[in-house]
Amino acid sequence: MDRGRKPSLAKARPPALVERDGHFIRTTEGRWRELFAKADAISEGAVKDEHGERVWYGSTSLILGLPVDTPVEERAFLKALAQKDVHVHVHALRCAHREAQSRAPAMLGRLVCEVTFHVDRRGLRIDVDVQAPLIERRSAARSGP
Repeated sequence: MDRGRKPSLAKARPPALVERDGHFIRTTEGRWRELFAKADAISEGAVKDEHGERVWYGSTSLILGLPVDTPVEERAFLKALAQKDVHVHVHALRCAHREAQSRAPAMLGRLVCEVTFHVDRRGLRIDVDVQAPLIERRSAARSGP
C-alpha cells in the first residue's frame, strides 16, 4: 500500500430505480418520486348528471420517462414491478386526484379509480380513470326576517 496516496474523489450517482440482491428486489422510493415529478401528464374530464347528483368522470395519463437505451425486457419488468408496488399506485392516484381537482368545477368527493399500466416507447405509461361526486353548495331557501 502506498502511504503517500490519498483516496480520490468519485462522482456521486443517483441510486438505481431497482436494486437487486439475489432473489430479492427492492425499489427506491426517491427515484420513483423523481419520475413522477418529471412525468408528462395529460388529463381530461367532464361532469355527468346521475340520479340527481353531479359526478366527475376523468382520465389522467402519466408517462414516466426512462432512458432511451432501456431494453424492452427491462421496461416490461418495470411495468410488472410497478403494478405490484403500492407506492407507485399512491403516487399515480395522488397525481390523478390533483389533475382532476384542477379541472372539476367544484370540490371532488370520494374518488373511485382504476389504474392500468403500459409499456411505452418513452418509458412507462400509467392511466388512471377517476370517478367522483362533486361537493357543491346547495342554495337554501331562507325565509325573511
